[in-house]
Amino acid sequence: MLSAKLKDIANQYGIFILTATQLNGDYRSSDTPDQNLLRGAKSIADRADCGLIALPVSQEDLAKIEPILGANPLFPIPNMKISVYKNRRGPFKGIYLWCSADLGTCRIQPQFATKWDYELIDIADMQVIVD
Repeated sequence: MLSAKLKDIANQYGIFILTATQLNGDYRSSDTPDQNLLRGAKSIADRADCGLIALPVSQEDLAKIEPILGANPLFPIPNMKISVYKNRRGPFKGIYLWCSADLGTCRIQPQFATKWDYELIDIADMQVIVD
């Protein structure tokens, strides 16, 4: 009920609301980190316009992206991957966004994106400036 009310408020006032929820224990072994990993009511994912899951990078992940890192030596080794499983009105979903994250300052630097099968995809570099 809370997620429904937040969605109504966001639509009514034309604002962006960012919320988060917990994952269930299956996130460690899922090949497709999506809304099925959310703990509790699945209806929360239905209301979201964008669904993301932040995950640590495993040794298996590093082995699978080694060809990408080898071909791009300027990329630092990522320590976070963000699974984009829902992106309403956007072309990118079912992807990982590989990032370098400084957890001390909560700053995340995206580096590159792959499909869930670790195939590199091309995304235009974009900078958003907020006045």
